[in-house]
Amino acid sequence: MSSPFLSIHLLLHLLLFTSTALSSFICNSTTTATCSSLIGYVPDNETSLSALQSLFQTTLLSLVGANSLPLSTPSSYTVAANKPILISIPCNCSNGNGSSAHVPTYTVKANDTLDNIAINKFGRFVTYQQIATANGIPNPNLITVGQVLWIPLPCSCDPVDGDERVHLAHKVAPQSSLDQIAAEFGVNKSTVMRLNGINDSATLQASQILDVPLRACSSSISSKSLDSGLRLSDGSYAVTANGCVLCNCTSSFRVSCNLQPNGNTSVCPAARKCGNLEFGKSSSSGCEKTTCDYAGYTNSTNLSILTTNYVDSSTCSSGGGSPTSSPSSHAHAVGMNLSRALIFIHILLGTLALRH
Repeated sequence: MSSPFLSIHLLLHLLLFTSTALSSFICNSTTTATCSSLIGYVPDNETSLSALQSLFQTTLLSLVGANSLPLSTPSSYTVAANKPILISIPCNCSNGNGSSAHVPTYTVKANDTLDNIAINKFGRFVTYQQIATANGIPNPNLITVGQVLWIPLPCSCDPVDGDERVHLAHKVAPQSSLDQIAAEFGVNKSTVMRLNGINDSATLQASQILDVPLRACSSSISSKSLDSGLRLSDGSYAVTANGCVLCNCTSSFRVSCNLQPNGNTSVCPAARKCGNLEFGKSSSSGCEKTTCDYAGYTNSTNLSILTTNYVDSSTCSSGGGSPTSSPSSHAHAVGMNLSRALIFIHILLGTLALRH
């Protein structure tokens, strides 16, 4: 579609975009095919989880997990206008840049322009130039009704200063500052400036998209697992292994997993022991604590859940040992010790509250 006024319309927004939108996030990681990244989407109008599912082509479980909502939260749950909500996206690194792994897609409607799609549909997290480039559109003025576009949202899988991170694409609020953003997300201001190529904090602008590297929980997930790219930030959770395993990021920044209580019993494997321990349970010997930990899954058709013995010796006064993991050939079982049960209290209380 084209209009004699369209080129002027695009030009009017060009200066704004070049000053407020980061072209892409740096992403040089080669350790995983894809990883979990986050978009801090800010809807202009009141919406629902169902509408966000459709727009970003994600799942309800992914949305509630990223935002620490109860598992039973309905898709009709209201999301307030101008309030950030986290969207988990799969991220790919290519040629030093990160972008969402061919999702979401958007089908062009009557009177749409690439500029309108970038601003009004996807909240300035992408520019019309990026959409045009990603979809091989030589003339951004010419798109057709029914055309399916890939929306390349910014993301990254890179570690920061040697540590795994969950990269959040954060939209700067009016009158916000780098000091406020760093304090809100528990990151160093200098790190945010370095990642985003900011030399002077006074140049920060409203609606600018920043790469904010959230601390990721450590886990025992194997690099050979189909969910090797799973990254969880503080307080979030995710359902993985084809809906069979529920993993939480605890306050100690360690991923804790158990079989998903609502998992499909026809797909999820029966509970089996991991050595002398059940999946999710722990035993202590002196100052060391050994846990049968989740290590991922293989073969999504004939599901096999991997486990590993995770040894935590961080409380040992002599030697100052650090946690270690040793692979186990066993798969999976439900079981939860008291300390891990506490992780689910927030989710369960929220579920009960919704029912009443």
